[in-house]
Amino acid sequence: MTKKERMLAAIRREPQDRIPTQIDFSPKMLDLVSRHYGVPNRGEEELLGVMDNHLVYGFLNDPFGKQRHREISGNPVKFDHWGIGYDVTQEGTFEAVHPLEDADNLTGYTFPDPNAPGLLDWAEAAIRKYGDDYVVASYQVLCLIERASALRGFENFLCDLYDEEDFMFELLDGITDYQCRLAKRYIRAGVSAGRVGDDYGTQNGMLIDPDQWRKILKPRLAKITGTYKNEGIPVIMHSCGDIRPIIPDLIEIGVDVLNNVQPEAMPREDLVQYRGQITFYGGISTQRVLVSGTEEEIYNEVKTCCDMYGPGNGLLLSTGISVMSDVPLKNLNALMTAFNELTGSRYQIIP
Repeated sequence: MTKKERMLAAIRREPQDRIPTQIDFSPKMLDLVSRHYGVPNRGEEELLGVMDNHLVYGFLNDPFGKQRHREISGNPVKFDHWGIGYDVTQEGTFEAVHPLEDADNLTGYTFPDPNAPGLLDWAEAAIRKYGDDYVVASYQVLCLIERASALRGFENFLCDLYDEEDFMFELLDGITDYQCRLAKRYIRAGVSAGRVGDDYGTQNGMLIDPDQWRKILKPRLAKITGTYKNEGIPVIMHSCGDIRPIIPDLIEIGVDVLNNVQPEAMPREDLVQYRGQITFYGGISTQRVLVSGTEEEIYNEVKTCCDMYGPGNGLLLSTGISVMSDVPLKNLNALMTAFNELTGSRYQIIP
């Protein structure tokens, strides 16, 4: 099978010749790995020759995309077309400027245009270059509550949920409309999957009450996922943390792939009940085992993940979160060695 065929089969939970694999990196870890392999430091696509990955992301031409493509020179705070300022020197996504932090309503604020020229330049280039061989997915980061939080500030956002419901509904409706229109543009560009992301969980539970999530966010998320599903395009849903209470809801609204599957937040024993209903993307402990584990412990972690989630039930074997810069290169090598031995992957390993 080609990588694209294998990945699509895993998404559909159909038989594959081997378990597909994926290793995603934080920007800082990407710097370290790129230097280690001696490849140009322009993003994860440059590592496809040495990494046996199955997904390629169609990043937007915005500060987050620039961070992932390592175009971060000059002022460390970059602004997107929402007016949000990001500190791109951080390990992950860090919003430093919130344009609606002091707003009492949305008067005077103009939602950005998802059809703005140049916004999909990188995504369209990735589809042209990799679309025949890989699943190229959209990358709609900060989809709903994370976008609202980035606009308002985290504390304001949480207060709005309880004290300013009309304002929050108006804001979320505007964000939903934007995300649906952006999804349609990704579809026209030719993506093989839609990837949406919103962090609904903490390490030990939901960020907001599950019933409140169902009331406020589920119908809006369903509009976004439905934009892809109505065109026969599968959906990958990213959410960090423990979101076990809403997994049945995600399945109900058509989510095909669940990422991140973090064993520290959602024990495998609790997730296996959904085998055959949703494809798992992740599963390997990045927080503990990959940071400080021995080669044997890393191997056993990968084997346990393979045995419990796959094969055939739907698994994109990967780490629970993107590999960050606290992971030693020797442990990354141990991870890739285990992938090669247990799945027949072809990661190139440099000591």
